[in-house]
Amino acid sequence: MDYPQFWQLVESARGEPDPTDRLADLLKEFVHDDIIRFRLLYDDLMHAANRVDLWGAAHTIHGGCSHDEFFYFRDALIEMGSEAFERMVENPDSLADITEPGARLQGSAWIESAPISAWMVKTGLTEQAFYEAVDAADARSDRGDAEEGEWWNFDDKAEVRHRLPRLAAKFLRDEEE
Repeated sequence: MDYPQFWQLVESARGEPDPTDRLADLLKEFVHDDIIRFRLLYDDLMHAANRVDLWGAAHTIHGGCSHDEFFYFRDALIEMGSEAFERMVENPDSLADITEPGARLQGSAWIESAPISAWMVKTGLTEQAFYEAVDAADARSDRGDAEEGEWWNFDDKAEVRHRLPRLAAKFLRDEEE
């Protein structure tokens, strides 16, 4: 399992009435080690998007963003596919192209859930065993590390306008700072 396969599977399930079931069905065709690798690739993408500037963008779009909401926000970016994900991680201000005031950008965790289901069917083991297999397959210790980048005050409208000018123009009101 590699990134091209990962993204191809995501594309194949995206837009389906039940993308979790569709992705799980596709993953069941792979050996259980590849299903674990799929999950590790997902984790790597979530880590790559774990950036302060993206959190600031999510905060601006949603009018606030908790840690859990930021998880689902990053999940939504992956659900949009490779091209969109890469563009938005590289330039969070480009989210202005796909978002509208009042709408939330929140993933449904189908990419996170599907490999668990597929692996459990394939192996007959439990969800806990899946997570143990994921941990055993990943020698890195940086999964879950803190966000990358310089922290700034997401509620400081002048700072938002400086760092995310297009999002600020779309989402911030002209009320007094």
